[in-house]
Amino acid sequence: MDFSQDWLPLLGHLDRHVSSGRLSPDTAALTDLMNTYQVPGVSIAVGNVSGQVWAAGYGVLVGGTSTPVTAGTAFAACSISKHVAAFGALLLVQGGVLDLDTDVGEYLTSWHLLDRAGRRPGVTVRQLLAHTAGLSDTWYRGYAADNTPSLLQVLEGSGPTTTPPVRSTLLPGSRFRYSGSHYSVLQQLMVDVTGAPFEDLMRTLVLEPLAMADSSFDQQFPHRRPHLVARGHHRGGTGIPGGWRVQPETAAAGMWSTPTDLLRLDLEIARAASGNSTLLDRDLATEMWTPQIPGGTYGLGTEFVDRAGRRRFGHTGSNVGYTCFSYVWPDSGTAVAAMTNSEDGWELLTSIRAAADRRYATDSTAGSLSDVTGRYVLHDGYPIDIAVTNGQLTFSAPAQQPVALLADPDGRYLHPGLDLEVRFVQTNDQSYSLELRQEGVTQIATPASRQPG
Repeated sequence: MDFSQDWLPLLGHLDRHVSSGRLSPDTAALTDLMNTYQVPGVSIAVGNVSGQVWAAGYGVLVGGTSTPVTAGTAFAACSISKHVAAFGALLLVQGGVLDLDTDVGEYLTSWHLLDRAGRRPGVTVRQLLAHTAGLSDTWYRGYAADNTPSLLQVLEGSGPTTTPPVRSTLLPGSRFRYSGSHYSVLQQLMVDVTGAPFEDLMRTLVLEPLAMADSSFDQQFPHRRPHLVARGHHRGGTGIPGGWRVQPETAAAGMWSTPTDLLRLDLEIARAASGNSTLLDRDLATEMWTPQIPGGTYGLGTEFVDRAGRRRFGHTGSNVGYTCFSYVWPDSGTAVAAMTNSEDGWELLTSIRAAADRRYATDSTAGSLSDVTGRYVLHDGYPIDIAVTNGQLTFSAPAQQPVALLADPDGRYLHPGLDLEVRFVQTNDQSYSLELRQEGVTQIATPASRQPG
């Protein structure tokens, strides 16, 4: 398997318009997109569970200079730090040090989580990992090296901290709210239960076992190898003073890494989910990409898409000066990671990810139309009937006229007049469930024959 034969042509014809998921006639080379969006440097790696990896760097470490980005150049991994930290936390769960559904108050000793009235809420480790604990809505922008708070100061909102105190502000477990504050509490919790500095703990738990030699949660890491670190850039190409910002909230946003190292993690999770990892067991790996809120797209430290033609999991990231993603397509056993040293990098990264979707995602929609016909029940009193008329699937909902669904090349069906995508997913008993996706929310309708009574 020679990934360069795939990716060198793909990077020469990236889609500028990726919302449909299908390649449009308007394409551009990676280097052209870098110029368009003023992205100084990009690094990309592609790998397979079999062990093959291809990696390459494009552009420069610092805008306006000539030192090139290489496959060994480290970038800020931004919120992918959460994905890696979650893997470490689950290893502590597997070892019996933590329990997913135990109140975090049982583990925190150096600091205590409170609500706005000073009471201790009931929040679990699982809720921290899944962003469902309802903690303060916070995005961490980082600090200058000479004015950086400690993690405890971040949690309390004291000293030079620029973010509010971390508090419980929503009903725990009631909804998803993405916030770095969840992972700051997780970081302190992991330090308290092990007695080890977080960067040392993650090195021994995760980075060394996965041979992620070019990665670290230590904020001194880039200073020890400045010639191998990409400097961050604001929108428009202005460099970050000092090259990058310090992130005391390391579990949430402070990891340094390379695309090749990030692949190692996601491929290991894919192996674990199929029972082939020596590090993490199958059940915990599967929890990582299982929605923790019905219809959601976030598991335990993991973003995922589970739609026909788009099945993948991993994480994205955006810090001051950097953007990145790392995803694995589990059905093909292939992962792709890409990192930039620019806040303007996301449009470019989205084009790379769309190319990977087209190359590695698989179609899980039913092959025969007759297999999916019948009545489905979304909830009490809301049946949906699927039939075949003149070779097309028709969709009938209560008080609505039947409509012929439009077949999409990636295996979905689209309602011609509504913002509604339909997908049929085979279950363990070989029957099909009906997935309805509206405004980014997925609902499941089950066959009427499986309804109780």
